[in-house]
Amino acid sequence: MTLPSNLSAAAVSRRWRLRLGAVLLLVLLCWVAYVRGLDSLGLMDKTEALFVEVARGMADSGDWITPRWNGQTFFDYPVWGYWMVALSFRLFGPFEWAARVPPALAASLTVLALFALLLRLAPTGEPEGQAVGRAFLAAAVLARSTGWVGWGRSSVTDMFLASAISLSLFSFLLAHLSRAQTLERRLGHAGMALFAGIAVLAKGPIGLLLPGLVIVIYLLLRGRLLDTVRQTPWLPMIALFLGVAVPWYALATKANGFEFLEHFLGFSNLERFTSVIYDHPGPPWFYLPWVLILLLPWSLFLPVAVARILPRGRAGWASWRQRPPEPSDLPLFSLVWLVVVVLFFSAAATKLPGYILPAIPGGALLVGLFFRPFRPAAGDGAPIDGAGVRLTGWVNALVLALLAGAAAVAPRLAGGDPSHPGFAAAVAASGLPVTMALAFGVPALVLATLLLRRGGRDPGRLWWPNAAAMLAVLALVVPGVGRLVDRERQLPVRDLARLAGQQARGDEPLLVVGYMRYSVVYYSGRPAIFVSSPEGARRGLRERSGPQASTVLLLGSDAELSDFGLSPADGTTLSRQGSHRLVRLPASRLMEGKDQG
Repeated sequence: MTLPSNLSAAAVSRRWRLRLGAVLLLVLLCWVAYVRGLDSLGLMDKTEALFVEVARGMADSGDWITPRWNGQTFFDYPVWGYWMVALSFRLFGPFEWAARVPPALAASLTVLALFALLLRLAPTGEPEGQAVGRAFLAAAVLARSTGWVGWGRSSVTDMFLASAISLSLFSFLLAHLSRAQTLERRLGHAGMALFAGIAVLAKGPIGLLLPGLVIVIYLLLRGRLLDTVRQTPWLPMIALFLGVAVPWYALATKANGFEFLEHFLGFSNLERFTSVIYDHPGPPWFYLPWVLILLLPWSLFLPVAVARILPRGRAGWASWRQRPPEPSDLPLFSLVWLVVVVLFFSAAATKLPGYILPAIPGGALLVGLFFRPFRPAAGDGAPIDGAGVRLTGWVNALVLALLAGAAAVAPRLAGGDPSHPGFAAAVAASGLPVTMALAFGVPALVLATLLLRRGGRDPGRLWWPNAAAMLAVLALVVPGVGRLVDRERQLPVRDLARLAGQQARGDEPLLVVGYMRYSVVYYSGRPAIFVSSPEGARRGLRERSGPQASTVLLLGSDAELSDFGLSPADGTTLSRQGSHRLVRLPASRLMEGKDQG
């Protein structure tokens, strides 16, 4: 945002105080959302524990090229996330919170970048309070979106990919909407290439393909594709992109040969898209409910936000395509961003909720600009539909009330897991269900009051109850939930895994029975075999290299060990933690398939 030259010193000081205050509030919000309480929860099974163990192996071994897990090379993901976590381990030590700092920083950087972009694109002469308010609101919507919070607190590759794609698209907008060949345009072009390269290092070719699709489709709708192609400095951008993305791929291919290319490009990319792997199928509409969930509570406003931005009739589209790029294009760009990412992953055979995390910033920007829009050009969009806003507001209030009700009955919902029979009672005793019910229930009442008094005529006020609900949950509930889950569900397995690492005799195999608790590899410091039946255990032991051990260690819950065929009297119980046991068993009995009696 350009400051007029005739401003007094007092006015300039006030503007910068507003901006600094907004930035500090966003930093505080990000700390509450992504950093506070990171040390309250051990590594979660399965994916986070696997991802962090690969990074720890890199930090310990000094091999920054070849990812390894559980004694084998692991080429499911590229290396950027591993590097970030391994560097954090080198700086702070191998702690759980240190593993989660890099994704928390990536999530926070994206929030602050969105604020800076919107502030920079604010129209010249617009009141500073309005410009800062719009930028702050959109950034706060992203910061308090359910999916961005969840993955911002978890050390997996999804946040590294989503943040890099988002920063690449923000850079495009900076270059595209700058009014002249300025420093911003050059920085925008450099950012596009730099962050696309990082995205490719984070997840593979998808890191270039997704932002490319979003940009091309938007420019086609806008009628600006050829002009933009002619004005883009391709050679330096390509050089920067290749300089960031290619060296590791070349070194990994040199170190591992065809095995790397076959597994990473063939299995982890092509096969993941064309066939179901790791038993993660889903129908074509799989991501529709997940868009609503990951963008809660803001996703409820997506329909009215979309209706607001679409040009009216053919004349509206024609007028919109003819005018030069301007900040009021941002809502449609955000819609393209959201739709392209969701449709792309809907076409893939393998489906997981985290795959559409790159769409969340687009949806957050779309909703944020609905609450605080740029001044539209003549003929743009439809007038705000008061009835639609009122209906959305009442649905929003109902959803908050339902969440409050679900929180109140959470102890009943938490029961039924035989591996953790005391968990429901611990949830009830913690007081967290009541706190969470109030965190959602009070904002529901406030929102209903606003709707009754104002009738939804001012949608800019309807975001406050949602913001208050999310902030209350983040500040009062999330840290307590982390400590509760860790104490009741994670700690017993963690203690037994550490004991297994201490008690194992040489190359004595460690078998994890039932659920694939990948955290056992991290906390025991040794490879593990994951089994669900004696037949699978025998197969896993036969496939081990080296001489056969005389005994094996088995770790699992009482229910899982019973299903496996072990009674409480079988073998030697080295330790019991709650309903979980660590058992030493003669390998001959297991290999011969005899009854464990």
